[in-house]
Amino acid sequence: MKLKFLTSVTFFLAVLAALCCCTLFLSSSHFVSREVSPKWFGLIAGIALTGIISFLQQRVYIPAKSLFLLISVSCFIVFFRDWAVSGFNDYLLTQTFCLIFLFFVLQQAIPVLPSGYLFGMFALLATVLAFYGILQYAGVFYGANSFKITGSFDNPAGYAAALACLFPYVFRFFRNSHQAVKYISIFIASIIFLTAALSGSRAAIVSCLAVSACFLFSRYSGLKIRKGIKITLVCIAIAGMTGLYFLKRDSANGRLLIWQTTWNMIRDKPLAGHGYSAVNAKYMLYQAEYFDVHPDSRYSALADNVLHPFNEYLLVLSEHGVIGFGVPVLLVLFTVRIYRRKPGRTKFIAMLSLLSLAVFSCFSYPFKYPFSWIMLFLNITLIFPAMEVSSRSRVYPIKALMSVIAAGLLFAGTILTEAEIKWNTIAHQSLAGKTLQVLPEYDKLYAYLGRNGLFLYNHAAELHEVKEYERSLSVFSLCTKYYNDMDVQMLLADNYRELGRYDEAEKHFRLAASMCPNRFMPLYQLVILYRETNRNEEALNLAQQILDKEIKIPSATVSAIRNEMQQLIEDGQKEKTVPEPESRTNVESLNFNFI
Repeated sequence: MKLKFLTSVTFFLAVLAALCCCTLFLSSSHFVSREVSPKWFGLIAGIALTGIISFLQQRVYIPAKSLFLLISVSCFIVFFRDWAVSGFNDYLLTQTFCLIFLFFVLQQAIPVLPSGYLFGMFALLATVLAFYGILQYAGVFYGANSFKITGSFDNPAGYAAALACLFPYVFRFFRNSHQAVKYISIFIASIIFLTAALSGSRAAIVSCLAVSACFLFSRYSGLKIRKGIKITLVCIAIAGMTGLYFLKRDSANGRLLIWQTTWNMIRDKPLAGHGYSAVNAKYMLYQAEYFDVHPDSRYSALADNVLHPFNEYLLVLSEHGVIGFGVPVLLVLFTVRIYRRKPGRTKFIAMLSLLSLAVFSCFSYPFKYPFSWIMLFLNITLIFPAMEVSSRSRVYPIKALMSVIAAGLLFAGTILTEAEIKWNTIAHQSLAGKTLQVLPEYDKLYAYLGRNGLFLYNHAAELHEVKEYERSLSVFSLCTKYYNDMDVQMLLADNYRELGRYDEAEKHFRLAASMCPNRFMPLYQLVILYRETNRNEEALNLAQQILDKEIKIPSATVSAIRNEMQQLIEDGQKEKTVPEPESRTNVESLNFNFI
């Protein structure tokens, strides 16, 4: 019996460690999204293999019915609603089964694992992750996309979210009877907080401070603190928050714009929202409308392409409305209720980790990354007790169902993985001058990637590159249902202009200019369009607007545009070409931002 127990502990500890390492450190240049996609596909494969192997385990645990139903039903409602509106999305279905199965697998693992092993593993992961970031800051390793610290993520948000979730797990060892363990854990916690600060993530700093304050309040709640000390602490907290605002003032103001625009989306459809992934498709249209109404807004210099409202709660409200927002509210109520019934040391740490994730979600997008989902479900599992199935007549059917679902998940994940790797391959072949040869391969991938907005944008851009403008417009008509920003509008306008449909081209150039008022390229292209259609007076007026425009980021292209506009005004419509911007079909620049 003891041997069987040790085997179960070893198995689930190895599984959990593998899933965490995969979602924290895995990246691959074989994928278009090299820092994000490998983590998701790795999680899908890991969960599926675990489900298949779990058939060999002796025990089966059933999650709390109310919680499991809440998570499962809400996931499937999102999928079926999206299916009814946009068509079958095999990636969303695979991701839905993956998350539900992840929760189920964690329910099997947590009752078996001793808390000391579990917390020790997470403390070790946090330490490795923190030192990895410090080495990046020192220049030993390089971060992604010119950021100083990103870990293996595409930007500091994913890395900082992981640190913030893991940070409270180190608190578990603060009360250890061994002084060495106690001091080492305090040192590790300090390193984690320092690395979070070095990453520049204010969300991580606030999250770590929030959970630290809760931990200290709980530990020293019996002490009498003078009123003056309390006032001092409150003043320090206010000063700290103010300092974080001024640390990146433009970024903070930019988020205020994003939240205000997202709120406008919510007001239009408050009950059921706009649907899954609607922010990618509709947010920039609302931002353009905002600047059309407020052309002199102080936010115009800060506007950029936006694919997330930098607040998970606003994302849920905008896409799923008040009805969908009821799911996280119920989840919080269930969790707090269960915790208050039977609190404990382990559950308290899990609550702190959930608090850290909740605070981080107010300012960023942690659930873009699979590790945040692991931490969400793991912490909930630590708080909600699972019941062991004692009847053998029920154990084997459950195991058989788990194995079938796991096999299907593995099959679907493998196909989707191969599809994205193929997409990455043909995109690079196109860059090598083989665009015409790879276009048929894009058509074949529609069966698997036809609901991926970035894939559709890339395909439309390739068609534009080989001058198949009508086909490019056809793909863009589908793309804008899933992904729509300034870059999409610019390519749409280019297509219409090449086809001689100047009215439509002007409309899309103007929409692109409204989406990001600080960019020069949409206005410059409008000047070129006006000159082509002999609207010289309008071209001269717009050229003057370009010269009067504040420069956000100086560059050679901006200087060339301004020089041409100056020459146009001085010489009376004398044309002078500007260097062509970098190709927009580059797979490494799918989120290319026009100036």
